[in-house]
Amino acid sequence: MNIQHLFQASTPPTAVDFSPVAVTFQAIGTLLLALVLGQIARTFGWRYVRRWAWAWGAMFVAVMAVRIHITTSSPWPWWLIYLLAQWLFLFLLFAGCRDLVDDPLPVKVLGYLVPLAVAAAIFLVVAAPDFGALFIIEAAIVGIVIFICYLVLGRIELHSVAWHMLRVPLALLGILYFAYVPLYALQRRGIVIPYLDSSSLADLLAAILLGYGMVLIAAEAAHRELTDAVAALQTARDQLAIKANTDPLTAALSRHAFHAMPREMSGVVMMVDVDRLKQINDAEGHEAGDEAIRTVANAIRKRVRADDLLFRWGGDEFLVVMPHSPLDLVMQRFATLDHGITTPRGTTLTVSWGAAAFPHADQIDDAIREADRAMYERKARARAS
Repeated sequence: MNIQHLFQASTPPTAVDFSPVAVTFQAIGTLLLALVLGQIARTFGWRYVRRWAWAWGAMFVAVMAVRIHITTSSPWPWWLIYLLAQWLFLFLLFAGCRDLVDDPLPVKVLGYLVPLAVAAAIFLVVAAPDFGALFIIEAAIVGIVIFICYLVLGRIELHSVAWHMLRVPLALLGILYFAYVPLYALQRRGIVIPYLDSSSLADLLAAILLGYGMVLIAAEAAHRELTDAVAALQTARDQLAIKANTDPLTAALSRHAFHAMPREMSGVVMMVDVDRLKQINDAEGHEAGDEAIRTVANAIRKRVRADDLLFRWGGDEFLVVMPHSPLDLVMQRFATLDHGITTPRGTTLTVSWGAAAFPHADQIDDAIREADRAMYERKARARAS
């Protein structure tokens, strides 16, 4: 980014000029940063990364203008291209920082600034007696804009590693460019400043660190976005699992959930059936029938333990699985169902039920059939009475 010494008219014969090598590496580095950030912006669609990618593309143009000038030794039009490309880099860098803190800069501002930037660049190139004088003004402009970007990023509340890796190179670049103003002023007065002969390497290092900070910021944002997406998918999966395994009317487990239930247990199963549900639906409507089913489900819940499992087995049938329960205790606990259940409408319901024990997990299906048979025997006796 600092290229003043590259525009020197000549170099002492005994000196070794590393400028073309430094500029070539700087061009390669800026192009790679532009491509990496451009791919990230294309993948995730983040505007601030896209603007930073274009910023490094503009810097590549500026560095290539320097490289061509080294080859041709002609200041025109390379000084002008350098200024305009570097100013575009600064604008896009600032715009990207504003986007990062959710304070976007309208793109139309660039349209207003382009004519002013072109006129100012032409004036500076024509009026400057040499590139040293031109660069003193340019260094002040770069330092001010970078300092503003540093302040903008200070508005971010989350001070992550990537945030520090972005602000530190900005601070370094700002210090370098503010230092160039007096250093090049002294050099123009004939004072030799040895550091300036290799200053482009320092700028290259600061630029690489800045680009690395940008990539790290994008990587952190990608990690957060992917983490949020995974969390959303897990939530959706859990909700679907709940819907698949839960009966929406009674909030009891569905028959599907029974087949996914762990079978390493013993205990008692019980089948419960609502009596005369069809008559309730015909006489009072399906809303009353749904209320009757919910009332029976709640009545069963009052008689089971927290570890017992209630399934809605069919339209008006329920299955209760009670692990590690003795059959006689279950029979006593559910005997009160024979007295009837009162719905919120005041209707008295009766249910038929049957229970059976299963001493081993592989006998639970036989126990369900036995409980179902006992339930229908109880229903038949109730109809006959």
